[in-house]
Amino acid sequence: MYNKISSLILNSGKENGWGDVFVAQPDVVKENLAGKIFVLAEIGGKKTVGRKIFDFLIAAINDNYYNDEKILLRDKVEGLKIENIFEAALAKTNKHLIDFLNTEKIKINPAVTSITLGVIYENKLHFSSFGRNRSLLLCRRGDKHEIINVEANAAEAGSPRFPGDNSSAVGDATAKTPKIFSSVISGEIPSHSYFVFTNEALPEYLSGQEMIKIITKLPPITASEQIKNVLSGINVFVPFLGIIIKNTVGLPRHELREEVEETLSAHSSISALNYTEQKTERMLAPAGLISFSKFSRKITETLKNWRPERKNISTDDQHQPSLNLGTIKNLKLARADSFSIKEKIFLKRGTGRLAAGVTGIGRAIKRLFQTQFWSGSRENFKTWLKGLNLKNRFLFVALGSFLIIFAVSIIFTGWNQRRQIAQTDFNNLVAEIESKENLIDSHLLYEDNEGARTVLKDAQDLLASLPGKSKDQQATYNRLAEKLHGQEEKIQKIVRVTPEEINNLNGLGVGNLTVADSQIYAAGNASVYLLTPNSASSTKIEIDGARNLSAAHKDYYKDLVHYWDAGNIAELNFKTKADSLISTANLEAAAELTGFQIYNSKLYSLAPSKNQIYVYLDKNGFNTKTDWLKDGVDLSRATDLGIDGDIYVLQADGAVLKFSVGKSLTYGAAPLSPTMTSAEKLIVGNDYLYIFEAASKRLAVLSKKDGHLIKQYVADSLAQPQDVAVDEKKKMAYFLDGEKLYQVSLNQ
Repeated sequence: MYNKISSLILNSGKENGWGDVFVAQPDVVKENLAGKIFVLAEIGGKKTVGRKIFDFLIAAINDNYYNDEKILLRDKVEGLKIENIFEAALAKTNKHLIDFLNTEKIKINPAVTSITLGVIYENKLHFSSFGRNRSLLLCRRGDKHEIINVEANAAEAGSPRFPGDNSSAVGDATAKTPKIFSSVISGEIPSHSYFVFTNEALPEYLSGQEMIKIITKLPPITASEQIKNVLSGINVFVPFLGIIIKNTVGLPRHELREEVEETLSAHSSISALNYTEQKTERMLAPAGLISFSKFSRKITETLKNWRPERKNISTDDQHQPSLNLGTIKNLKLARADSFSIKEKIFLKRGTGRLAAGVTGIGRAIKRLFQTQFWSGSRENFKTWLKGLNLKNRFLFVALGSFLIIFAVSIIFTGWNQRRQIAQTDFNNLVAEIESKENLIDSHLLYEDNEGARTVLKDAQDLLASLPGKSKDQQATYNRLAEKLHGQEEKIQKIVRVTPEEINNLNGLGVGNLTVADSQIYAAGNASVYLLTPNSASSTKIEIDGARNLSAAHKDYYKDLVHYWDAGNIAELNFKTKADSLISTANLEAAAELTGFQIYNSKLYSLAPSKNQIYVYLDKNGFNTKTDWLKDGVDLSRATDLGIDGDIYVLQADGAVLKFSVGKSLTYGAAPLSPTMTSAEKLIVGNDYLYIFEAASKRLAVLSKKDGHLIKQYVADSLAQPQDVAVDEKKKMAYFLDGEKLYQVSLNQ
């Protein structure tokens, strides 16, 4: 055998066009006379067209070469060379291919088509290439191999670089015919060398040194499979094609024999697989994990070495005279019924053994709970241990240490894996929460409060499931919770403010505030004080007959401020400073009166227990009462009302109801978030509604037009705020906290 040849095909179906490799398998006679034909083709375009061209090319070269009569005359005609026969066959194939393309109306795109066609006979190689396929000679130089690009060197020097090489034009007699294979490169493959044909992609993904290492160390078939394994690990969808030819002429016999044995020996293949498995197991084993299989092998080998040698049968025993037992002449056969008796006996014996076994197990379990058993076992163990020689003691201690280390290793590995899984789950949960935080910010950027609120709820649910065992986890939890809390306040439009102290009202006994014509009025007992911000002085106005002024309300249109005074209504004209006391004998009792407002010379009072708003006409002190509401509405949680032509009723949860002409209107002032529980004051401005809750130190601002929330101001620094007043012109809110007056800008 002069040569060995193997093909390589990988990813041929993953790219447009057609790529394939063909190596002829002629019979022994044809191979000895003409060698083997091979084709490596990569044809661009449609797959069906490429396959049609490839199949035609194989059929044509097979017919034109192997069926040439000159093949059979080589032994008879001197000087008839394979090179000449191949050139003639290639010229015919060239012509037939051109005719085929014209007949089928197929056009080959030279930019994406590469075809190599050749023949290997003994150690002589003849081939022709079209396109960008590579022809590489792995030539041996001393103990190393180097790669020579044969076609590149042939183009530069006019002839190939490997010994005995000659290049010639194909079919000079048919030069006018268009040709794909225009020249033939011929030569001998040097001893201990290899010839490799590849498509353009293979050398780009497989380095020269790696190619040399694989091809020179392995037989061609094994080398092809190894190259496939290497290239299949590359995440690219590129076809790889190749042909490997090894020159075996001059190869020492022992190398050939080793190669054959390596290829044909199933035992060596299994051994190689076992070695690979062990090597892979060592590479993938976690650091610090003890190899149980390795220790078991060591112990088995040790026990084999210490096992006592079998006693050989002596020659004397082998040559002892045999015992003469005589001849058995008569043999009595057992009857069939004797076997049935035996089965009955066995059944009785088996039942007894089963009962004894159960009893024995019960006794053994009972002994486990007896101290005598454990103390006796301990003494027996000590005695047994003392009876061991030094070597066996050492073996026992080593085995015990191994078992302990093995158990600790398993426990530690399991704990470490659980810890890593828990940490991974924690990190994934944190990443999901952070992504939702970013999503909330994007919703807030486009003022999509509803979308932000939905995502916030999901993020809070995830945060609730976040573990906080370690300090790092607790710190992460606190960081995420703080950011979510800040985002929640943005959704709720909460602004935390620090009020500025502007007046000290020590000793005045005031309990409520109102603002009229940008002036601050504080009332208490029987007096009203006109306050000047940042000034200790104030103007005192006495209301004749008043006893305890409360529930201040400014008339929406007139220059009047009204106070509730134990069944009467005190009236102050803040322009003229004139005052009066109006008797309301028929007004609802103070316990029933939750809020009132005088508008257009009519007094409107809120009666939550009756689910009604009453209106009193200004005739002899508001004594004529009629029901104003015509619809049945639940006002059981109402706390205050305001009027600007329509009537607004404040609920304890911060929701506002709107009425007009005695009927309820659809209004968007929903309960506030965080939910209020004791909203107590409603101020109706020109464009806004102001809701005050002393318990939460919060002043909410709503659009009067549709009731949607504008902002919520929270003054955490206040101790016990009692009342609030708003100056819409100055955009300022005033808080009465004990005997001190504070102001907050509403531009924040």
